[in-house]
Amino acid sequence: EAHTRMQSSTIQQNITTLRNRVNELGVAEPVIQQAGADRVIVQLPGVQDTAKAKDILGRTATLEIRMVDDESDIEAALRGQVPFGAELLTERGGGALLVKKQVLLTGDRITDAQPGFDNDNQPAVHVTLDNNGARIFKQLTRNNVGKRMAILLVEKNHAEVVTAPVIREEIGGGRVQISGRMSSVEARDVALLLRAGALAAPMEIIEERTVGPSLGADNITRGFNSTLFGFLAVTVFIML
Repeated sequence: EAHTRMQSSTIQQNITTLRNRVNELGVAEPVIQQAGADRVIVQLPGVQDTAKAKDILGRTATLEIRMVDDESDIEAALRGQVPFGAELLTERGGGALLVKKQVLLTGDRITDAQPGFDNDNQPAVHVTLDNNGARIFKQLTRNNVGKRMAILLVEKNHAEVVTAPVIREEIGGGRVQISGRMSSVEARDVALLLRAGALAAPMEIIEERTVGPSLGADNITRGFNSTLFGFLAVTVFIML
């Protein structure tokens, strides 16, 4: 019973997230509803790029902020001797990086995320944190000036360090910038995913159907004709 309750709750969370993502994609009159115990039906009228829609709907991307472990021996870690409380990850476009396992801030604290550009005119994502997140981030940066902070993108249990900047000063106001070897398209997609929230559990697409405009037109014609014939039949009956 507890398992069923948890499964139902997870499905409902995912439906909410999917609805947010579809709204971000700008689909008019979508249908998102539960079908059975573990399936969700999503109908997206007018979407031309189905591959893009599937990618956005299925991704589990969320954000984590942790500290880089610069005190430990990276060479020893590369030989398999990873220190307790840390893990070996890869920085995008760079090499291996020791990152502490303790998560200091997650994407749950994000209230908005927009694509844009950094000071070097490179694609970036500008993230706004809620009050609690802003307070945590301010304290985190105040206590770790001169140290490196790792901003991770986590998808399907795979974590990648997008950027690992040195904290120059305390950062208040709840504004975080994520930039690091990403294209404008990826910045837009990541911003969308962070705005809409992460899926509570991964979802796989098990069946896909595309209804073409000709089939839709046939249905409209049939509906119109049936209404017309019904109206004529009623008119004749009344006249008789």
